[in-house]
Amino acid sequence: MTDFCDLVMKGGITSGVIYPRLIARLASRYQFKNIGGTSAGAIAAAACAAAQLGTLKGKPQAFTDLAGLPDLLAKRASPGGPSMLFNLFQPAPAARRFYDVLIRGLNLSPEDAVLAALRGMAGLYKVALCAGLVLGSLLLQPFVSVLSSVTHPGASPAIAMVMMLMVAAFTAFAIDRTVKKQTRLVGRGASVLLILVVGVLWLFSDHGMTWHLLGCALGIIAVALLFQVLLLLSVLVLFARGLIKAIHGNNYGICSGLTAQGSPDNSPGLTDWLTKYLNDLANRPQNGTPLTFGDLWGHTDPKLPRNINLEVTTTAISQQMVYGIPFREGVPSFYYDPHEWALLFPKSVMAYLNAYSFPITGLMVHSKNGNVLRRLPPSADLPVVVAVRMSLSFPLLLSAIPLYAIDWSRQASHRSKQEQKPVVASRVWFSDGGIGSNMPLHMFDSPLPEHPTFAINLKAEHPDHPIQTPANPGNGGGRIYLPDTNSGGLQRYWPEPDDHSSLGGLVGFFSSMINTMQSWRDEIMFTYPGFRDRILQISVRPSEGGLNLNMPDASIQALGLAGEQAADRLIDRFHPSGRQAAKGWHNHQKVRLETFLGLIQPASTEMEPSLSQGAWNSSLGGYGATELRMAKDILNLLQQMGKLQATYGISLATNAPKPQAQLKISPRI
Repeated sequence: MTDFCDLVMKGGITSGVIYPRLIARLASRYQFKNIGGTSAGAIAAAACAAAQLGTLKGKPQAFTDLAGLPDLLAKRASPGGPSMLFNLFQPAPAARRFYDVLIRGLNLSPEDAVLAALRGMAGLYKVALCAGLVLGSLLLQPFVSVLSSVTHPGASPAIAMVMMLMVAAFTAFAIDRTVKKQTRLVGRGASVLLILVVGVLWLFSDHGMTWHLLGCALGIIAVALLFQVLLLLSVLVLFARGLIKAIHGNNYGICSGLTAQGSPDNSPGLTDWLTKYLNDLANRPQNGTPLTFGDLWGHTDPKLPRNINLEVTTTAISQQMVYGIPFREGVPSFYYDPHEWALLFPKSVMAYLNAYSFPITGLMVHSKNGNVLRRLPPSADLPVVVAVRMSLSFPLLLSAIPLYAIDWSRQASHRSKQEQKPVVASRVWFSDGGIGSNMPLHMFDSPLPEHPTFAINLKAEHPDHPIQTPANPGNGGGRIYLPDTNSGGLQRYWPEPDDHSSLGGLVGFFSSMINTMQSWRDEIMFTYPGFRDRILQISVRPSEGGLNLNMPDASIQALGLAGEQAADRLIDRFHPSGRQAAKGWHNHQKVRLETFLGLIQPASTEMEPSLSQGAWNSSLGGYGATELRMAKDILNLLQQMGKLQATYGISLATNAPKPQAQLKISPRI
């Protein structure tokens, strides 16, 4: 008998290296039925689905190959060089110099990252800074010239330049100490600067120390500091302006995902690599047609049961909507511009899309600039890599994906169609799926599931449970947590807000607001019965995962090991061959049944009065004869269920697991 499971994985960026070994270890006991994820979790979900297909198509080592992915990503073309993981993110030519500045702060503390970025900006605009210092020294010459009667003839320009350089050195020192919160040293540095400036002026004077000379020294320092502040602000403005222009010109991202010109060591970009990697796992030619959802389903009918069901989430920020891909039935058609998408997807993917893009009869669709748009292929023919890339569009790092849709609320759209003219579609930007739901726990959820649905959550390290080295796979090891009882997982840790400084407190406040808007739907489900017992929590250090593109080999291996140990915990608790002999699964079934009965029985009791009065019978007119009989039978059953509370004098909600859920109608994403 085959043991099935579903798997849902949280989004991220480089933290996705946790998933390959986790998936491979679970595959040693389970066959995956439904797999879902967001962002980096979408990559892992696609790889899992491809490997599952590969094992069914004659490649028994597919999951073994997937387990080796962390080693592959940690591989370096040369000792001390960047890892393959780092090289997957290749900036567009216009954004490269800004990207090189920003990555200087990777794997550093916030303070050191700021300083590294400032040094990078200084290096980027060093010619302008040097020219600015020379020009700025001209502002100091009047102060030096005041002493012309006592200074050496012709020395004013040189003295002014020396003054400017000394103040520049102090400015650099002051910024460094201020960022590192060592402001006391700034005051001492200012005293040393004043002494040095006075000393240099006195050195070139034929008279002794005077108040006049001290006043000139203070004036020189004040003017030089003001000028250098303006110079630094100019550099920041130039950098920000150039970065914004580069990001805007590259679909709001530094990296497109494709291999950039002059890529290091001929390394492939993320999308190029992923297209071939998914094909290889699925036992298909790497350079062949891309893996599609229909390949995973085993057919092309979205209404039929699927052999392997893959779902990822994406965010249509222009519509303020979250979509699941494959798109649900009833979602309006989306269109793409082949010229725009050629800058985002490999040639093999574009050739496939163009071949399977079939227009709607009698409908021509253009963009506002007149480009002919193609309709996105049906879900079965949609390449998996397209869905993954639409889910993994981390804001500013990876380009957003432009699609188009017809706004049928506009009269012009209907008029153009009636007149058989091209209908102008509106652009819809798709970005990272994690914007709307970074941990899509709703995926594959069933009131009475036939097999377990595991969810993998990535979270920050708990202050009371630091991650132990060497790794401890138990709940006390700090890295992995899976509830052993129904009372586990009820409490959620949140970091104490840092309100010590005005700016830091304000930034943290708004950051928390954004995180709440992004994650509250996911967070509210973490403590619910029937959810918390199947959610495995993996803690990640600040130096691991996230935007740490150049993680050291040890960190990549540690995350890979964490995934493997996490799978072992799930197997031990849920699988019949595990140490607990499926105790976790049997408990999950019990909790789910009690939750469902404690939900449906009170709900039917609330409906019973209106059902007894026949209030809903008049609304059955839209059914055919057979459907009508079935609908009446269902209403009668609900009415009978609603009378059970009065018959037995109890409610199953009383002892149902807490916190209690509610029965609501909500749309499918």
